Amino acid sequence: MMHNQLNSHIEVEIKRERGNLSRREMDVLLQIKDGLRNPEIAGNLGLSTKTVENHVRSILQKLGAKNRTEAVVIALKNSMIDI
Repeated sequence: MMHNQLNSHIEVEIKRERGNLSRREMDVLLQIKDGLRNPEIAGNLGLSTKTVENHVRSILQKLGAKNRTEAVVIALKNSMIDI
């Protein structure tokens, strides 16, 4: 029983960590989900491509993802975004 409680606690901590995306990071993530590349995202959000690159890097780090696709999958699995 103690083992299950520990696993539940760890899962809650992971979800809390993953839920710490800023509003702008969420905006970028939603556009990544739609298949847009950084220059397109930058144009849509009125940001520089470099700023979008920084947001993408932060998203990947916060979600523990290796790439953009994995970030979207993690966000979907954790009900952070919808299809």
